[in-house]
Formats: sequence, C-alpha cells, structure tokens
Amino acid sequence: MRKRLGNRGQAVCAAVLCFSFFALGVYCVADRISGSASETALAAAGLMLPEGAMEVMKEGWPQENSMGEEMETSSWISSGNQNASSYFSGGSLLSSTPGEMASLPGNLTDLPDGSVPVSITGSIQEMTISNTGVQYGDIWVKNGTTNHSVDIPAILEETPAVSLKRNGEPEILIYHTHTTEAYQGVTRTQDNSQNMVSIGEIIARELEEAGFGVIHDTTCHDYPSYNGSYTRSCETMQKNLEAYPGIQVTLDIHRDALGGETRLKPTAVVDGKKAAQVMIVSGCDDDGTLGFPNWEYNLRLGMRLQEALTKYPSLARPLYFCARKYNQHMTKGSLLIEVGTDMNTLEEAQYSGELLGKALAKVFGELTETA
Repeated sequence: MRKRLGNRGQAVCAAVLCFSFFALGVYCVADRISGSASETALAAAGLMLPEGAMEVMKEGWPQENSMGEEMETSSWISSGNQNASSYFSGGSLLSSTPGEMASLPGNLTDLPDGSVPVSITGSIQEMTISNTGVQYGDIWVKNGTTNHSVDIPAILEETPAVSLKRNGEPEILIYHTHTTEAYQGVTRTQDNSQNMVSIGEIIARELEEAGFGVIHDTTCHDYPSYNGSYTRSCETMQKNLEAYPGIQVTLDIHRDALGGETRLKPTAVVDGKKAAQVMIVSGCDDDGTLGFPNWEYNLRLGMRLQEALTKYPSLARPLYFCARKYNQHMTKGSLLIEVGTDMNTLEEAQYSGELLGKALAKVFGELTETA
C-alpha cells in the first residue's frame, strides 16, 4: 500500500548565507581532451564545501545552513575532499592524472564486472567509480570522517534498528530534499516525470510489489528557493512521522553532480544494460557537536544495503561515510542515496531505481518480523 503526498504551499524567505573557507592546498591540473581547453580540478586537503557551493560557482545559487546548525555538504566533493584523479583511482580508472584518464583505450580487458571503459564525449567523461576506500570482499566504503574507523564485517554483524511488520501499514518514507534534480539535458526541473520524483516512484513500486507499505512524499523542497532545502525536508519528515508513526525507514533520494568543465558520468552495465551508479551516504556525529547520537544504526542499515547491491557488480559506488547529519537524526533507519549524476540519462537513472528498489526489498525482507 502506498499513499502519495503532493506539493504543499510554503512561504519561504530565503537568506543568502555567507561562508568562508580556506584550503591547505589548491592546485590546477591541465586536462586536454580532444584539443579542448584545460580543466581545473579542485584539490584541497581537508576542504569540505557546503552543499550547493559547486552550484554557486557554476550557477550563482546560495548555499544554506541546515536547521541552523550545520552546512550541507556538497555532493560534488563527496569523494572525500580529493580531486577526480585521486578518488577515481580504482575500477575502470587506472590513471594518476586527468590527462591520463582521457587517453585510456576503450577496449580495456581488466575492468571489474559491470564496469565501463573510460570514454569522452564532448564535455562528458563516462567511467565506473569503484575500488576506493576501505574494502571487505566486494564492499567498499569511503571514510570521510576524522575520528571514526570503519570495520565493515563488524558493522555487518550488528543488527539495524529496523523491524518491519509488512502488514500493509506505512513503514517506509521516500522523499527528496532536492526534488528538482534531474538528468542529462535537463539537470533541474519541476516536471516530476523527469526529476527525482520519477526515481522515487520506481523505488516505491518495487517495495510495494514486495509487500511493503510506502509513503512517497513528492513535496518540492528546493524550488523556488534552494536555500533552506534541508530545513523544509525535515519538516516534511516530521509531518509524515507524526501522521504515520509506523515509519521506521526514511530514504532521501538525490542525484549527484561531479566534475568541472568536464562533467563526470558514473555508469555500470547490469545485465547488458547501462545503469547510473548509486551512492549511499551515511552521516555521523564525528566530534559530538551535531546532536546526532544514534548515527550508528543508520550506518548498519546502509552497510546491509551496500552488501545487497553487490548482486549487481559495479552498480554501487563506495558507501560514503561522512561527518554530516542530512536529517538522518530523525530515525534510526535514515539514508541519503545518490542515483547517478546530472550527466547520466534519465533512462539510466530509472533503471538504477529499479535495481535499487529490489536491493532495498531484499534488505527489508531480512528485517521483517516473523509471526
């Protein structure tokens, strides 16, 4: 059973928040692609841009303060504050500089299952992002925290705080903090058939077919004002948690954005068909200042999902474990999931939504109460 919730009117006074940051080191890497101008790569040790900062540089959008206490983290820099050449060192990217990446042949034979060769089409660079960070079997985790290590097998042994009844009542909430995010050729739109709502619909359908009760809230949180998106989506979460107290899992479905002048398109091949790679984001309270004491439970759930996604080789980018909250303090079963980037096609992202939905259904099925 699913209940669909639509847009609600909101009067939002957007304030442009100023921020300052410094980098321990920023350097430029020349990347010549088919004779085009060189691309500047950001590389700063310890640099973390607030959510939307890359968009500010590109489009002049303001960044926001989430709930008045933390700045949203830019998914563009979610690689763990490294440039593309250092983050994408595994999988199909076998080079050390962007220039070398551009020159890789298209017939590599030593790619991991499901990976695509690096290719350049105009200003779009397609590749498979994998094999970076901490490894356990086929599971990879990128640790972006300072004070926490990641013991993957130990975390997998811990039981998530999710025990679904699967009785038709709503137990899973799907929503979109950045609702208007879309894909190649559009990148942002209020058309729900083209933006993140369309991906959420596919995930919800897969979960419903597996017998789970789903609320898919399609409220738009990032238009007309991008500033304050997480504050507004937190209000949406609270409203649903009050209306449906049986909700145990909340899934904030986004798409990522990677690269500079050359945009990056993370892709995998699953059963002979191209899919946009997905990335699970699980936050933590790294130094005890975020008011986020139960973050470990979300990581347990995220790790179970990362494991389930290994059924589709190379579909999942390394899970990103970071020192941010992203409204994940609201339940013990909250995850943020990036489905592709702005350079993936809608069809690739929708296929990934289908596969992601099946993986979620598997994980939730293992966390279902038995009579």
